[in-house]
Amino acid sequence: MNVPEARPKIGVISDCALQRHVLSKALNAFGLNPVISCEPDMLAQQQSEKLDQIQCWILALQEDTFESVALDDIIDQADNIPVLFGLDKAPGKHDEQYISWERRLVSKLEEHLGCIDILESEDSILALDSQATNHVAIDKAQSKPVFSQPSDIEKAPRLSHPPSKDVWVLAASLGGPAAVKEFLDEIPSTIRAGFLYAQHVDAHFSGVLTRVLGRHSMLDLKPITDCCLVKDGEVLVVPVDNEVCFSSNGVSIRDNEWEGPYGPSIDHLLRNLFAHYGKRCHVIVFSGMGNDGSLMAPTMHKQGCSVWTQAPDGCANGSMPQSVIDLECSAYTASPKDLARALINKVGCYSAPDASASNLETNKGV
Repeated sequence: MNVPEARPKIGVISDCALQRHVLSKALNAFGLNPVISCEPDMLAQQQSEKLDQIQCWILALQEDTFESVALDDIIDQADNIPVLFGLDKAPGKHDEQYISWERRLVSKLEEHLGCIDILESEDSILALDSQATNHVAIDKAQSKPVFSQPSDIEKAPRLSHPPSKDVWVLAASLGGPAAVKEFLDEIPSTIRAGFLYAQHVDAHFSGVLTRVLGRHSMLDLKPITDCCLVKDGEVLVVPVDNEVCFSSNGVSIRDNEWEGPYGPSIDHLLRNLFAHYGKRCHVIVFSGMGNDGSLMAPTMHKQGCSVWTQAPDGCANGSMPQSVIDLECSAYTASPKDLARALINKVGCYSAPDASASNLETNKGV
């Protein structure tokens, strides 16, 4: 999945090569490639066609004594082309403060440029359905599934699932639906875990997303409803517009929106989930732009929760899992299918359709 060409054009000016590098990397994580990145003395040498493209300038100067006519012109035109001053010095990529710094940078950009996140289109979601339909016969003939249920279980009527002791969040943004679908299609209905699917997406497409991802999955996919329980073998789709909280009475849907610019906020969801489940909640970060989930990942990792990531080189956009990996919080990184295999090995599956705890076959893994 390619980033659309019509993206805001950014110019970076800094007298520090390291700051220019870090700023450019941070912008890349959100699908923004600086048209210009240079020191103040080199600004006058930039091509005019590049200068004319700039929609926002970022100035990160350690010295304020530069005498540059070109720089003065940029500042004088700040009413027409916004200029960001006074940014904190960027911390190192592996510093826990980096994520907060990166978000402040993006927040300032969005004040002038509007939302810069790229969401899945309805067409891209529907394409997953047609691709799965076209290849289902080939997949059945050529692919060996990660887990095969006994025929008597497959033919048995679907019974109610027990409430989950361990809950796994499937967190994703751009490119997430394809990765999550690949993961879910390998998970059996007898899995001893419940799931929450948090996907950055337009709220109008949430129903389509649920239908498409659930079409070939052995799990039950459905939207979260007030007072519902997270149950083994089920995937609850987290609402885009409303915060959800957790208690012994189940899930409660709040009237307020999620914190931050994107819904659902993965960090906000993880914080609410961790408040109730503690170390019994876990997260797998799939393909996505930006760094949502990276603020809570260190806390969860330190408290014994499992934090896993999709391998960035297999993502449509690897920024979201990479941001967790950079913080050294990811205990396991792999393809969606290998993540599914590892999860089955870790939590185990019920050996009978009644999901009786006494009939549980468990092989503890990662």
